[in-house]
Amino acid sequence: MELTTDEFLENIGSFGLYQILLNIFLNLGFMFWWGMSVMVMVFVTAEPGWKCKNNSTTCPFTETISLGGQNYSYRCDIPREDWQFVDDFTSVVTEFDLVCERGSLGFVSTSVIFAGFFVGGIFVSSISDKFGRKKPMYICGCLCCIFNFVSAFAPAFWVFALFRAIVGFMIGAFSIPMFVLATELSGIRHRSTAGSLIWVGFVAGAFMGLAGIAYLIRDWKHLMMVTGAPGFLLMAGWFVTPESVRWLLKKGRVFEARHILSKVAKVNGKEMPDAALKLPSNERLGDIRDLFSSAKMTHKILAAWFMWFNASFISWATTFTAPFLGGNIYINVLVSGAAILPAYPINAALTLKFGRKKIIVVSFIVSAVGAIGALLLSDKAENDNGYLAGKIFMSMFLAKLGGEIAFIAVYVYSAELFPTTLRSVAMGTSTASCPSERLTVHLFLPFAIMAGLALTAAIVCMTLPETYNQPTMEDLGGKYGQDEKEKENGNKNDNYGDETTPLETLA
Repeated sequence: MELTTDEFLENIGSFGLYQILLNIFLNLGFMFWWGMSVMVMVFVTAEPGWKCKNNSTTCPFTETISLGGQNYSYRCDIPREDWQFVDDFTSVVTEFDLVCERGSLGFVSTSVIFAGFFVGGIFVSSISDKFGRKKPMYICGCLCCIFNFVSAFAPAFWVFALFRAIVGFMIGAFSIPMFVLATELSGIRHRSTAGSLIWVGFVAGAFMGLAGIAYLIRDWKHLMMVTGAPGFLLMAGWFVTPESVRWLLKKGRVFEARHILSKVAKVNGKEMPDAALKLPSNERLGDIRDLFSSAKMTHKILAAWFMWFNASFISWATTFTAPFLGGNIYINVLVSGAAILPAYPINAALTLKFGRKKIIVVSFIVSAVGAIGALLLSDKAENDNGYLAGKIFMSMFLAKLGGEIAFIAVYVYSAELFPTTLRSVAMGTSTASCPSERLTVHLFLPFAIMAGLALTAAIVCMTLPETYNQPTMEDLGGKYGQDEKEKENGNKNDNYGDETTPLETLA
């Protein structure tokens, strides 16, 4: 008797103690390798207020002029030696004097992270499908830690920006293999659970924890070192992290796959089934060309790119505008994290009972409502604390929470839409479709664009097949989905097609 990987996992634990421990470790990876590396930029690129020097003859102000204040740009019309930054905190803005005509460079140092992410997501994703999930995850994770740490010692701004671009490249390179590994070692019923809960550490640490750390450590160099150093400790996980069983089987490495499954069974307190592992068909690994090998596959990848773009736009747009909402930057980031933390257990619970499409569509609609509300309150929020509180609620709670649930669900959905041989390539190019945050880190967030994109993404999602409680596709020949005639005939064995379907019938 032969059992598929999904059937094996159902017998030895779809999401037992082994998968929980793996998920916790990968949570730490997302927290320190990705979350801290990116979110620290909210603080190290922040701009403190300024004040006139006591002996200045050209500067008439006695009070501190805060960011967004009416006279904030006045400093650009007077000599640089006549004013100074207040000493609330230091950042790359104060370190490299990124003011006036150089003021946009602070945004550039954040944008280059996402530019690097774009390149890393495309080029390393194919490596993950060819050489496994574990190697690119750890190699790129280690390099991310190194360049994140040494960013604190950059002697010039262009060096700092270069290091941040390399960090972005490494994040794009390791994040998809890490996510795919978590979902591929979970059973059918709990793929969404693993894919949803893997982000809890990202938010708890990189948003809420980082806000407290940044409040206590006001020097940007010390902040980068303190938040970057713990990532090196996670490298010890190499010795206990498993390779993807599904990928091993695609490579014909059955003994290693069974060895990992036996460990899963032992930790979960289950007995290994006395059956052989069913091997997927012997076909080549896919590449980016296979994403456009048929009309249906092209439809899937273009829709996935569009949904990723929109979900990412909403998520990062509301995150990087925290300093510009008004009020305390540390509280704003803390509130932002607290607002979206429930998204992960909510999504994990919803995906156990409802289809992916319903969750994504409703979440995008909720986010659109929040964005429209924030847009309508923006003008009055500048002079009224009540309207400001309303704007923060609509953007940081409603729009961001809805967008975050959509973002998580799109991650899980994308992993299920594509076969093992093409999964990392599909998801890597999808992450690359996420917008550069240079579009979003302006003083006035384009809420109208957010709302329009969210509603459009909801409509696009409706055109895709449902993957709820369906077996994981292993081969490029997996079918797009059942048609209604097959459903009427009760054909339950063809949800994703025969595993021996030749490459020429790719769909």
